[in-house]
Amino acid sequence: MKLRTALPVIVALAAFTASCSSDSTASPATTESPATTESPATTATPSTATADTAGPSASAAPTGDLPMSAAVDIKEFKFGPAETHVAVGGMVTWTNGDNQKHTATSSGTFDTSGIEPGTPASATFDTAGTYAYICSFHPFMKGTVIVGS
Repeated sequence: MKLRTALPVIVALAAFTASCSSDSTASPATTESPATTESPATTATPSTATADTAGPSASAAPTGDLPMSAAVDIKEFKFGPAETHVAVGGMVTWTNGDNQKHTATSSGTFDTSGIEPGTPASATFDTAGTYAYICSFHPFMKGTVIVGS
């Protein structure tokens, strides 16, 4: 568990413990909540994800704190964000903001094929795991999809 994710839990536990204490001088701990939180990463053996070029559709209820859909922008020959988290059954949509064709390709697991400039392509992830991917035209472009349950 990352510190930013664990911090609110630790603060709440400290406040609860202090309020349960018989020591009347104890005061609950306070801190600012982080502006953003990250979901914990889950690593498992990846399996086949299916590519879909239609883009995201209506999302089902998220599993835990993980979203059912995520967006990755392709700009200046980079995937942004480079690491994306979705729930099992979730969909990631890549939108090409560059003037050249790109892909999101994970050897043996998913391939969006060529994404034309200005267009999106999506893949659905049905199995928990960590999926490293590249642009097959520009292999220095790297990203990761982390699928949790």
